[in-house]
Amino acid sequence: MSYIKTIICCFLAWATYAPVSAQYSGLDLLDGEDKKEIKFEYVNGFTIVKVIYGGILYMDFLLDTGASHNILFKKNANDLLGISYSDTIIIGGAELDVEMKALVSRNVPIMLEGTSIILRDIVVLEKDYLDLEKMLGRRIDGIIGGDFLKGLVVELNYKRKKLTIHNPDLFEPNRNFSVHDIDLINYKPYFRSVTRIEDKIDTLNYLLDTGASLALLIHSNKVEGFQMPKNVIIGSLGKGLGGDISGFIGMTNHIKIDQYEFNNIVSSFQEIDSSILAKRNVVRDGIIGNIILSRFHVVLDYVNEKLYLKPITKLSKEFAFDKSGLLIYALGSELDQYYVKTVYPNTPAEAAGVKPGDKIIKIGFWPLVFYDLQKITNRLQGKSGKTIKMKLLRNGKEIKVKFKLKNLFED
Repeated sequence: MSYIKTIICCFLAWATYAPVSAQYSGLDLLDGEDKKEIKFEYVNGFTIVKVIYGGILYMDFLLDTGASHNILFKKNANDLLGISYSDTIIIGGAELDVEMKALVSRNVPIMLEGTSIILRDIVVLEKDYLDLEKMLGRRIDGIIGGDFLKGLVVELNYKRKKLTIHNPDLFEPNRNFSVHDIDLINYKPYFRSVTRIEDKIDTLNYLLDTGASLALLIHSNKVEGFQMPKNVIIGSLGKGLGGDISGFIGMTNHIKIDQYEFNNIVSSFQEIDSSILAKRNVVRDGIIGNIILSRFHVVLDYVNEKLYLKPITKLSKEFAFDKSGLLIYALGSELDQYYVKTVYPNTPAEAAGVKPGDKIIKIGFWPLVFYDLQKITNRLQGKSGKTIKMKLLRNGKEIKVKFKLKNLFED
């Protein structure tokens, strides 16, 4: 899963839902306590929490502030537990122009590790359309969305990998955090930020999305007078309900989150079909994802519509991005076999002759038993000029290739 790491991980900005139950305040998670702490994993730009589903099954869910509702990818889990369905609804994905039917299960027993069992409505996909497991190299069973988090103060400590949920009536903000206004729409947080791309400066409305393994996405045809950066790459921005999401990848020169500033952010640019803009009230101009958010200790107050931030790393630190031009998938029953899904044009990997479908069996001196998908990603995000040697298997024959990593956005 290399290419532009901040882009190719699927970003889940579920855009259109028929309403499901909104009867829960969120405080039932606390079971009368002021706050509760929950561990999470941070893998390839995704926040992952352990969930006990149906009171029985241990599962891994994405913590996704960019999703309105809770979603189960594995319908067979519901069927195994004998959980029934009450409704059929229409859902939409990050690509915004794809809609399809999903099922709703009401009052499903569910808990995060460390909390009490609560009842929540779950949107159930009839099949797992997203292939997230192939892109992350590990199991992902569903999404915890805003419906789960509403009525709470949600604190994400990326440094300690700890999620803390607070009773908003008892929460006292830390003085070391800056405070910012946000808008909550359908349980999703939005923040307005000054953005510069070359000579164009504008204030854009961004969805703050912990379900997005990217730094920044901009809907290029929604922003008046928008001009694409000069140096962009045509490619896949991620995976949605309708398949691969196409667009462009390039550099955003500057973005401000009030007093915090970032320069040279690897960004994706997605064009929304004009008919979709005419038909729906698309609130967001883009997405701020985990690659930026994880540079902060983040607190989201879902009741008072406030965002609290405290930097946990140098904000001027260069953003890591792929310099090879490869999109790698993990396959096999253990997700420990690595294949080239896509080779992007005019990149070092293409020039070296790497082909889609090639199986990677060795990188450098080390066989793949010493790697996981995260380590492969990190290797391909190395310094420009670093030589990468690979042994590939293609049609039963071993092939050796080598190429030098390159900043794909330089002239």
